[in-house]
Amino acid sequence: MKHAVPIALLAIALMNAPAFAQQIVIGQGAAYGCYQSALSDNPGTRGAIRDCTDALDDPLSLRDEAATRVNRGLLLMRKGDHAAALSDYAAALRIDPDLPEAHVNRGTALFHTGEMDAARDAYTRAIDLGIGKMPEALYNRALIHERQDNARAAYSDLKAALALRPDWDLAQRAIGRFTVVRRAN
Repeated sequence: MKHAVPIALLAIALMNAPAFAQQIVIGQGAAYGCYQSALSDNPGTRGAIRDCTDALDDPLSLRDEAATRVNRGLLLMRKGDHAAALSDYAAALRIDPDLPEAHVNRGTALFHTGEMDAARDAYTRAIDLGIGKMPEALYNRALIHERQDNARAAYSDLKAALALRPDWDLAQRAIGRFTVVRRAN
């Protein structure tokens, strides 16, 4: 089966794909420091997570609280604490159910906890909301489709990702695993 990929490779590809999304926090202070840590690919150090937690103890607008929860969730996920990350994404989505970055990151955390249907649905919601990292969200959803033996949907998402970002090597390699066969009517 040409489109099959080992589960471990999917997990690595999903973690390495730039599909994580940070939320911008303007200003100074712990919330901004949390955002900078998420933006800088911090691996989820105790200090960075503490900055985010301290920021949540400060008075924040609802927008900044949701953003800080997404950013802390991202750091927790990088650390490997997917359950805690899911809790932060849920809190961010209670504040703003239409926050695409919370949905896409939730999808990645759900992938890593083995909840493929829920992960696919989270990516779909982020895509439907028009996430800024659309090619990455499509790519990650394609990996889920591929894992679930839905080659047609995986191929479609990869084509859509490449239409938006034609020179993306990772998606080009992924689509290369497929063979398109045209059936005669």
